Amino acid sequence: MSTFTLFVNGLGLTRRKRSLAFRLWAINILFAIPLAAPFFFLAHGQLSHSLSAGSVLKKLDVNWLTDFSSRFLDAAPAFAGLVVLAVCIYLLLAVFLNGGIIGALNRPEAGTTLAEFFHDGGLYFWRLLRLFLLSIPAYLLFLGACFPVVRALLEAVNRRATTEWPAIAAANARLLSLVLLLGLVAMFFDYVKIGLVTGNRSKVLAEAWRTLKFLKRRFFRAWGLYLLAGLAFVVLTLLYLEVARILPKGTPMLVLLAFLWQQSYVLGRQFSKVLFFATEIEFTRKYQGEKN
Repeated sequence: MSTFTLFVNGLGLTRRKRSLAFRLWAINILFAIPLAAPFFFLAHGQLSHSLSAGSVLKKLDVNWLTDFSSRFLDAAPAFAGLVVLAVCIYLLLAVFLNGGIIGALNRPEAGTTLAEFFHDGGLYFWRLLRLFLLSIPAYLLFLGACFPVVRALLEAVNRRATTEWPAIAAANARLLSLVLLLGLVAMFFDYVKIGLVTGNRSKVLAEAWRTLKFLKRRFFRAWGLYLLAGLAFVVLTLLYLEVARILPKGTPMLVLLAFLWQQSYVLGRQFSKVLFFATEIEFTRKYQGEKN
């Protein structure tokens, strides 16, 4: 079975489990509303008494923004604390949701109720949380060891350049290498998550070692499949940015239209997240019976 066939199978699994993306989108909305509401009412209170309120939708007023930020500068530590707290809660929520996603995808033909989704999230939460904590130093070590080498090689090429084009290419290549390295680590931990859930195993380090051996002989096939799923996400993002760029702005109705388009993109990102796991599960099912 080719990599492209596995990708198509992953697309089919994502389509059958499309309710997962809608659930993730709804949960993200419910999570964002209480966080955004205080900032919205704060800005609305300032704008409603401002003579420049009518022009804020048309362009960003730097003078107003400076005055607004300086007025609430003393509250910045409190806001920063709230942001840090929100990020921590969101990361824990993401760990919980990953268990629900993989558990649902592990039942490819059966429908998954909301109760089953939350049950899977709770059932696998602690093992996936331990894996998340393990992944933090792993990301730092991997990037700390590999990215400086790549950057040094690109800087060596840049020093020998006689025009600005090699410098531009080196800067883009540096960013691309960072994205690819992050994707490589993310792919590995995705397969560990899948092993912990589909194999109903709770020993994180043992599963990480098992996954390393599983991917060792199949790295390029797994990496190619991951890049195909990543390419779908890139195409989605470029489409969103292009449409957002040409959307007219300046009236409340058009702002609402832009908001709806933005939410369509958020929903698309949830489909993309499910697609990554779906293609990786299809890959695991294809090759898990082979001898390592």
